[in-house]
Amino acid sequence: MRVWVASIVYYAYCYAVCEVLRWLVLTVVPKPRQSLTIQLLLEFVGTLQICAPMFDVGTVMEHYGLFGVFIEITGLEIVNSFVLRDAVAHPCPLVTTCYRRSKAFRRAVYVFFVQILAAYSSYFVARQFWKFGIHDCHHELLGASTCSSDLTVALAVGCVIEGAATFIGKAFEHFASERYPDSTTQVLVNCSFSGFLCVLGINFTGMYANPIVAWACTFNCEGVSHFGHLFVYWLAPLAGWYAAEIFFGSEDSEVLLEDEPEPEKKEKAVESKAKETKKEK
Repeated sequence: MRVWVASIVYYAYCYAVCEVLRWLVLTVVPKPRQSLTIQLLLEFVGTLQICAPMFDVGTVMEHYGLFGVFIEITGLEIVNSFVLRDAVAHPCPLVTTCYRRSKAFRRAVYVFFVQILAAYSSYFVARQFWKFGIHDCHHELLGASTCSSDLTVALAVGCVIEGAATFIGKAFEHFASERYPDSTTQVLVNCSFSGFLCVLGINFTGMYANPIVAWACTFNCEGVSHFGHLFVYWLAPLAGWYAAEIFFGSEDSEVLLEDEPEPEKKEKAVESKAKETKKEK
């Protein structure tokens, strides 16, 4: 079996696992869809869906080079833009939303720890697939006892690259939303640019531009300390994201917006109707 075929099978496996988990959450868990429990479980599935396929990037890079990585990242971004739902799968919006909305802090902490747990679990999802042994490279990955960091430049340079990439990615999304009114065109353009951006920086930092993915794939790997990882893959993207929100505007995630309890909603509805009746009189 060719490597690219094995990669496609792996992606299909990851998305199938996540779709099954999402279906189980919505059908088995005895909670309303708007409840915090359901939202956190869906966040877990969404983050798992983002992180798990990334364990195959190194294999594609080794066999097909930068062009293969471009095709892979672009394809994954396109698929995620259509199938990822009910999840943030990115810690930067959590921090910036808490800065603007202090009431969202408690929920953001819950979501953050769920993202961390999902990112950690994504490695075991990948290992389970490697155990199937559909290609020799999977046996090598399964037998590897250590990993190496993707950071090949100084920490300061790495911070600049990851922070700038996050800012540029957000800036391009803003440009595409204004330039292309059609949503499908926006998706294709944004996803292609994400693949291009990844190719530009993958040999320097791995070009993650998402702290939770970098944590899943490279945290505790040889070549960079925990503090170095924190600065390059967490603080730098957060600074880039925050700067982009200052320049291009911000948007609160629905996952972090707490719904009012049903009794309070009904009381407010009754009050508003009463006021309208008084006005008519």
